[in-house]
Amino acid sequence: MATESNRRDFLRRLTRGQLEDPGEPIGVPADSDASNASPAGTRSSTPRGGAYKLQLGRRAMASDFQAIFNLGQYENAVEVALTALDLLEPLEDMMSFFRPKGELGRINAEAFHRDVEVSSELWNLLVYCRQLWEATEGAFDITAAPLWQVWGFARREGRLPHETEIMKARELCGWRWVEMDASRQTVRFHKPGVAFNLGSVGKGYALDRLAKMIAEAGIQDFALHGGLSSVFAMGNSWEPTLSEHTESPQGWPIGLRDPLHPGRRFGRVWLKCQGLGTSGTALQFFWHKGKRYGHILDPRTGYPADEVLSVTVLAPTAAEADALATAFFILGPDGARRFCEQHPNVTGVFLCNASQGPPQVEVVGSLQPDMEIDERQGDAS
Repeated sequence: MATESNRRDFLRRLTRGQLEDPGEPIGVPADSDASNASPAGTRSSTPRGGAYKLQLGRRAMASDFQAIFNLGQYENAVEVALTALDLLEPLEDMMSFFRPKGELGRINAEAFHRDVEVSSELWNLLVYCRQLWEATEGAFDITAAPLWQVWGFARREGRLPHETEIMKARELCGWRWVEMDASRQTVRFHKPGVAFNLGSVGKGYALDRLAKMIAEAGIQDFALHGGLSSVFAMGNSWEPTLSEHTESPQGWPIGLRDPLHPGRRFGRVWLKCQGLGTSGTALQFFWHKGKRYGHILDPRTGYPADEVLSVTVLAPTAAEADALATAFFILGPDGARRFCEQHPNVTGVFLCNASQGPPQVEVVGSLQPDMEIDERQGDAS
């Protein structure tokens, strides 16, 4: 406990510029006023020069989670961030497919044999996932775990299964095998081998939980991300203006990764009070006889989806953005457009292969985000 207390005290002093140093306070630009740090739970009214950030991280769910703040804006940012990041371990225990003693693991192991009681938090998430399954024409389906397993992606060892294996795995997918009793809050599977996998929504849900805790502590400007694919941002980043007389767009600038060129981006979007999720197969795929197979599987066919290169979704919550990024990758622009017609607060940014020239960007949805696209990628439509 003493070590943890010392670490938190060090970080608090770091953000206030109170560490002894012969030069400028650590992490604070030379033209800023470190004495203007806000009282706990309050917000500084004016940004100081530069765009320095306070960034704290935690490893969870096979990803590096980060909480990001404007440096010097909130005196209590370190304590709040560390407390929020502490939520990740119990959340992973609740949602992980790979923890047999966790709550989801217990459901997968026991629900065929008996009714399994579910905590209110996980119950609400499962109900939400079932609603998204209906709204996305079956493209988002947490019951597709058997397909994910038979293709080897659960072990990150992709393989081409026999058609018979795919057919048997598809037979185990679908909510028709799941009974949810709302009065008792129990789950029961009616076929052996049925299982839930929350991998396509879990990180986004975790970010929403962290964001709620941070906002309730009085912090209004922050960004959270879980690895490379899930983001939630609130308020504004202190970014330098584009020119002396031009203000930057409001929100937090989030890069849009180029799936064809690792380490590069094809544009960026400004996120404010929104979640962002990205799906693509740049990191998880395998080759078989000259054909590339990605890890995003269409539960309706049993095979990998390959119509688009990547899709980024902006939505009111990180959980929704996370889940819809997977669904939109499977549905493609036309299917995503049908969804967005019924959900005007959702936007999809697709990167699609072109018959000639560079990939093309297609924006789906009536809510047009503040966004810039690298000229080499073509114009957004």
